[in-house]
Amino acid sequence: MERQGWTLIELLGLIAVIFAVVSTGQFVASSYGTWSGIGAGIAVGVFSATIVALFYRLSWRHTKHKLRELTERYDSIYRVVAVPDEPKIIGMPEGAEIKVGDYAWEAGPTCDDDLIYLHGLTPEWTVVWHAGLHPEQIERVAAKPYSQYDSWHPYWADPPPLPPCPFPVIERETLTIGRPHYSHSYFETATPYVLRGSQFKHTDPESV
Repeated sequence: MERQGWTLIELLGLIAVIFAVVSTGQFVASSYGTWSGIGAGIAVGVFSATIVALFYRLSWRHTKHKLRELTERYDSIYRVVAVPDEPKIIGMPEGAEIKVGDYAWEAGPTCDDDLIYLHGLTPEWTVVWHAGLHPEQIERVAAKPYSQYDSWHPYWADPPPLPPCPFPVIERETLTIGRPHYSHSYFETATPYVLRGSQFKHTDPESV
């Protein structure tokens, strides 16, 4: 997963660290001299960087705990046997669709209802659709050999050593919205899924 930008929290944190370093350095330098100011600025910078690193470490620990919960709770693979007329869509890029024959991985819901929430995934573990379907529209195929939630990782963590998704949607040209996120929100811009042995026309609005 390549980094494509900075989050607002990261930008605000960076600004705060720079402000703390500069203001501390200037304050100390005005009273004790330039070199003392430089030393104080460096000390504050190291302290701030340590706090940020601890924050990310605790955040990642919380995230892994959440992913483990989802893995244990949603453990089945289904197949779509009837096209849903009005699926409850959580995430699906424009032009994507749910097709009969798509394999679907049990996933977290957005509310407590009678629907079964599922991920339709590509072999690269990217989401084509995340939606709630009625039980009569799907059939259970198997237990998961591993979880789709194991495929998610933040940009600063090493990608997990998973093989290609063994139960993907039917191969087709479509858009995807990144890997399944533990919050069931999707923050990536929709990108084309390139079929094996073919080229996806990025500028063709019909090729989705």
